[in-house]
Amino acid sequence: MAYERRWEEFPVGPGIGGNDGSLRVTLNRKGEFMIGAKAYEAMGEPEAAVLLFDRRNETVGIAPAEREAVNAYPMKKKSKGRHRVVRANLFCRHHLIFVPRTAAFGKAEIDQDGTLVLPLRSLVGVGNKPRG
Repeated sequence: MAYERRWEEFPVGPGIGGNDGSLRVTLNRKGEFMIGAKAYEAMGEPEAAVLLFDRRNETVGIAPAEREAVNAYPMKKKSKGRHRVVRANLFCRHHLIFVPRTAAFGKAEIDQDGTLVLPLRSLVGVGNKPRG
């Protein structure tokens, strides 16, 4: 008996970590958003960001903000690299956003307001398989 195949195309090409001009953003299991250098520069290199959530479209927004702004999260420099990290564990837990391993956003973009737009439906696992 033959089964009907229901293929799903892998939604991210090999350039997700490459130099193809795409914006690289990942989320790890600790609730940390790692914003690649190109995405950080496209946002205007802010010191901090406000976290936004569009429940209907299952999308996270990271909007540039002044460090003194209410609800602003610092854009931390974690190493010698040009990328930034936003530690958003409380935000992720509040909105029930959990990833078992590091995942990349396949469709990250910057909107007209400079907000980094991250559709949760575009997440693709890129880290090692979860322990356990």
